[in-house]
Amino acid sequence: MKVIPVLDIKNGLVGLAKTGLRDAYKPVKSWLCPFSSPVAMVEVLKSLGFKEVYVADLDAITYGTPDLALYRGLASRIRVMVDPGLRSLEDASRILEVGVHKLILATETLSCLTLAEKVLETFGPGRVILSLDLRNRKVLSKMAELRDLDPLTCLRKMVKLGFKEVIAIDLARVGSFAGPDLELVKILKKVPVKLITGGGVRSLKDLKLLEREGVEAVLVASALHRSTLSVDELSRMGFL
Repeated sequence: MKVIPVLDIKNGLVGLAKTGLRDAYKPVKSWLCPFSSPVAMVEVLKSLGFKEVYVADLDAITYGTPDLALYRGLASRIRVMVDPGLRSLEDASRILEVGVHKLILATETLSCLTLAEKVLETFGPGRVILSLDLRNRKVLSKMAELRDLDPLTCLRKMVKLGFKEVIAIDLARVGSFAGPDLELVKILKKVPVKLITGGGVRSLKDLKLLEREGVEAVLVASALHRSTLSVDELSRMGFL
């Protein structure tokens, strides 16, 4: 299992996320890096031994314009997975062409299942990840055909489309230090898919519990910035 640092980017800066209330996100203040620049943060994370980052481009999610120059700059330094609030097959192509390792399609912003099918067909499931976005275990989606489903049924439906890797994030837990939802993880592990989780991680103990449940990777931000997780212990446990 690996720990993947999160970069929530708002107004071009890395923000500190809490419970998914994006209007309240402020530039991060972290012992890791004195700057909120995404490139500066990635340089530090790479120097510490991290090999991949998760990027939520909140500006693109809100306004619809992927920051290709930023993605190119980050991808030239470290492996990057990006959630740009994808709106078209053309945007998917342009994003992957600048070096992004994997493209994230999120239930919260996905406009139709046809777009997901086209992206999977064009680029293959090895380059595309589903983000199963939840709030208090309720699926977040613009589509009634998804938001009325429970998380397990939604995941099964999306896996049938061709997804082989999924990020499960409960926004109510992000930045909350409430701990991961282990019961939800157990439910989702009924589906044969590579599972990445995010939200609520506080300590090494939480990571060990998630590893025991068969989670492939864990997204972490607040616990790193507030040093409740140390890079030394992550390295010692093989989580980098």
